[in-house]
Amino acid sequence: MSENFFIRKVAVLGAGVMGAQVAAHLVNANVETLLFELPAKEGAPNGNVNKALDGLKKLDPAPASSPGKLTYIQPANYEQHLEQLSNCDLIIEAIAERMDWKSDLYKKVAPYIGAHAIFASNTSGLSINQLSAAFPEALRHRFCGIHFFNPPRYMHLVELIPCAATEAKLLDQLEPFLVSTLGKGVVRAKDTPNFIANRVGVFSMLATKHHAQAYGLGFDTVDALTGRYLGRPKSATFRTLDIVGLDVYSHVVNTMRENLSDDPWHRHFEVPGWFNHLVEQGALGQKSKKGIYQKIGKEIHVLDLNTNEYRLSDAKVDDMVKDTLRERDWSKKLAGLRSNPHPQAQFLWAVFRDVFHYCALHLESIADNARDLDFAVRWGFGWDSGPFEIWQAAGWKQVTAWINEDILAGKAMAGAPLPPWVVDAARQGVHTAESSYAPASNSYQPRSSLPVYRRQLFPDRLLGEAAHYGETVFETDEVRLWHMGDDIAILSFKSKMHTVSNEVLDGMLRAVDEAEQHFKALILWQTEAPFSAGANLLQVMQGLQENPEGAKPGFFDKLKGATQRVKYTIAGGGGLGDIVNAAAGNVPRVEDVVAKFQQVSMRLKYAQVPTIAAVYGLALGGGCEFSIHCTRIVAALESYIGLVEVGVGLLPAGGGCKEMAQRAASEAQHFSIDNRVDVFPHMRRYFQHIAMGEVAKSAEMARDMGYLRQSDRIVLNQHEVLHVAKQEAQALIATDYRPPLHQRQIAVAGRTGIATLKAAMINMLEGGFISEHDYNIGCRVAETLCGGDVDAGSLVDEQWLLDLERRHFMALLATEKTQERIEYMLKNGKPLRN
Repeated sequence: MSENFFIRKVAVLGAGVMGAQVAAHLVNANVETLLFELPAKEGAPNGNVNKALDGLKKLDPAPASSPGKLTYIQPANYEQHLEQLSNCDLIIEAIAERMDWKSDLYKKVAPYIGAHAIFASNTSGLSINQLSAAFPEALRHRFCGIHFFNPPRYMHLVELIPCAATEAKLLDQLEPFLVSTLGKGVVRAKDTPNFIANRVGVFSMLATKHHAQAYGLGFDTVDALTGRYLGRPKSATFRTLDIVGLDVYSHVVNTMRENLSDDPWHRHFEVPGWFNHLVEQGALGQKSKKGIYQKIGKEIHVLDLNTNEYRLSDAKVDDMVKDTLRERDWSKKLAGLRSNPHPQAQFLWAVFRDVFHYCALHLESIADNARDLDFAVRWGFGWDSGPFEIWQAAGWKQVTAWINEDILAGKAMAGAPLPPWVVDAARQGVHTAESSYAPASNSYQPRSSLPVYRRQLFPDRLLGEAAHYGETVFETDEVRLWHMGDDIAILSFKSKMHTVSNEVLDGMLRAVDEAEQHFKALILWQTEAPFSAGANLLQVMQGLQENPEGAKPGFFDKLKGATQRVKYTIAGGGGLGDIVNAAAGNVPRVEDVVAKFQQVSMRLKYAQVPTIAAVYGLALGGGCEFSIHCTRIVAALESYIGLVEVGVGLLPAGGGCKEMAQRAASEAQHFSIDNRVDVFPHMRRYFQHIAMGEVAKSAEMARDMGYLRQSDRIVLNQHEVLHVAKQEAQALIATDYRPPLHQRQIAVAGRTGIATLKAAMINMLEGGFISEHDYNIGCRVAETLCGGDVDAGSLVDEQWLLDLERRHFMALLATEKTQERIEYMLKNGKPLRN
């Protein structure tokens, strides 16, 4: 029988930017964590660590999943606490990228390391074999590299790098911890400078810089071209450099220059004079508030190399180039760029060509296979598709011919020929449905067979890999109910951003009926994020275009043509999906669909089989309401949950207000003394969340805000959410699940609570913090949550609260101000304050 392997306690050595954030993510995962730093020269010995922990509180995005998590990090220093290392199962070194400093530290801590502990360096590119030499030979088999990407909470990639002496079993033990406990995507890299992701990602930046200069393009124009149009982050290239830090980037480039002298692209491994000048001035990017970009007031300025001054950023993409970039077919996109003589198009083709060329030549030396390279770049740099995926999707043979042609013509950044495996006449690509090409063995390698990956029922896919989402029970244009050969039904939405429409509501009602008749549980899970962005406001607009009585004058004239411009909204207008293909003045029709939404929520809550919301990404408005009515929520840590209807001038009316009022009453009953129940303090926090449209910035914060209960589960790896949801369903089935009894006596705060909330809002109104319409919405939220015009402590039932929701929702929908908010959200994708 094999021994269980546990990592109970971790020490992080170094409380700099990365070390402190790695420690924060470890406590996100409930791992006991020590954070070491040099003792302070003055004051308390742990002063340097405490300063670093204070700095974490100021970072945005937040490294901790909940502010309280940071209190669990245990400060330590090298003078007083080295003996505590002997109790640690994993020690992660994360000090500055200096081989000599790291070696000195290793020699200092080695005597205190336990015999079974794993010691890992978080280096971004230094040699793991050279680093291991600083350890006694008896410890080297427990040494490896663990390279997190910044920010470590959010970036999916971790590169795992062995040295020559690393025990193979150690990596197999460490990988499940990184994957399940910390939620990461692990790629095993070879011990080469900068490993895989930085090697390719930094070369891509170098190529971008080189060709931008050759074609005379400004930094803002380059970023306009190399962001979302290419399936990459909005920060694109030079904004990303500012985020990473110009000093950090300079160090990584220097590592390549010093250690890759034989690389055919070696002459390009340098940073230009203007770049060094910025670093010398301390203009390091985002952390110094000045780099390639600088924010002046509300305006973004960018460095202009022609004047060496900052100017207002005003990048413009050529219309014909823009049309090509909007093409989703990579074969047409690359062909269009290559054939277009415009400098912007030629620049983009040149960057693609040289990145493909570089990846092909170095694949064998830096990665085990093409899959690992593509995943490393996707997970480490946020690309939607890896270099080999794009090449294969664009037509392997055609792109290969173009690259060869440019190499022979002297247009490429290096003259080295493509490797023989690339130009093999039989080759159509590097990825198949089951495996990816490995040049070293000239074979195709399947994915890892480690047991941890069985938890990923539908892992992240590469081009060519197909996902078979079970057997269909029924399917409409909006939803699909399916199963995986067992007794658990899974419902997935098909709408854009998984927004809620009238047809989705019909599908959900049918799915609950099917689950009760033929299955033992029902899971709501989407095949890709988000869980649901709320209401389909475009349908609301289309309904209002019928110009019924109740719509404001000129509303429809302004909205004509907007349908074509609106791709989607994450507004979470909310609680009511299609509100419904109906107009504000057409009360009976609208109210019927409002009632249907409420019916769906109540069916989820009181179904005869357990219902599980498996959440990842946005769960806003109606998506949040579905979740909180399910028997259980299983949420990935990176789930952003909230009732945000006020953003479009409405309130939650799919049971959201009712459920929060009910939870406040239950909490009050739980904390009552001598049977005296005071609902108001508990209800007030739910009122604030709804009236302010607050969104939980993690599943942990959703629990703090009351959207998740203690019985709900939080999973750090989003690819494991469905597995855990099915396990939860099986546990409920095993206990002979019965739905909760209808709660017919819900204590409410009544008119006294309403008056107290209104008084607070009047002060905010008079102080200019909220508008008249905000006040109107807030009053209606207060009346709904407090149970209406009844005495404090009155007992009502769920239907009473649902009726209040509906009434106030309809009143708001008929107002001119709310219609303006819906119009603005559709046109601009952000809320209007009016």
